[in-house]
Amino acid sequence: MHFTQALLRGIRDTLSWRVIKVSLMTGIPLALLWLGIAYLLWQPVTDITAMVIGWVPFSILKANGAFLLAGFVWFTAVLVTFALVVGLFHVPIMKFVPEEKFEHFAMLLLLLISLGWTLFAFLNWDFVYGEVMKVLTWFPFQTLQDGVALMLAALFFYNLFIVSYALVVLLYHKPFLHALQERDYPGERLAEEYKGRHFLPIALRDTVIFLLLLALFFPLFFVPFINMLIQVFFWAWLIKDSYFLATASLYASDEEIKELKRHRFVLWGIAFVTSMLNLIPVVNILAPFFALIVFFHWAMLNRPHLPVPVDTPAEAV
Repeated sequence: MHFTQALLRGIRDTLSWRVIKVSLMTGIPLALLWLGIAYLLWQPVTDITAMVIGWVPFSILKANGAFLLAGFVWFTAVLVTFALVVGLFHVPIMKFVPEEKFEHFAMLLLLLISLGWTLFAFLNWDFVYGEVMKVLTWFPFQTLQDGVALMLAALFFYNLFIVSYALVVLLYHKPFLHALQERDYPGERLAEEYKGRHFLPIALRDTVIFLLLLALFFPLFFVPFINMLIQVFFWAWLIKDSYFLATASLYASDEEIKELKRHRFVLWGIAFVTSMLNLIPVVNILAPFFALIVFFHWAMLNRPHLPVPVDTPAEAV
């Protein structure tokens, strides 16, 4: 179903200067806005998180902090390495790897990178974990409690930034994707049913449910590994339906959209990959644009009777 090919095209296009420039122009002002709001509301929010953390045993706080830090470093290393390899060598990859082998190549590359960093972590795990735990034991309970409260408050405002950023990018998706269509899929016309499709109410509905679920499952954010899975799942759920419909509805008919929706595993896969980018500082500012591009390429590549797309440099976007 062209899943990996869409990912490779998404990485190529997202790393183009135009997309990076638009991401910076959109994300930085919004981030500054939320920093200002966080500054004004920081004390009451941290008071609430500190009160909740007061119910958590000290040993759980230490173990959770050590696990999150070690896991975050490993996870970031894997994703950054994969993105750098694909971004730096996408031209020879697209040239020498047959199109039907893209999925196998990407999976093999990601597996090798994961195994490499896993082996590195395994050989040095006692040292890394021990050092992290040693650092955490230096702090008295009150200091560690305050530190975790600050982290949870920052996570709260960060989620608000992610939600608002996803909505803002969604509002201006049409001109952005039109440039991709003209470059890679010339001759395609806007779907006749496009004006009658309302994906923004779906996005607003999912946003409200996202915030409610975030509050409901807040206690699970103290459980190592589970907390990261929950956060990534919520981010993926937030964009899966609205971003897919916003991109596919531009050029696909109602029948084609209905057919594409049947591939729910692929839609979840794209949403999960995109959500993982939110865990990486700096790279996270590209995440919503990456989601739009990958959903768009996947939908266009899987439409019936579509001509083979033109491989052009990413700077043409």
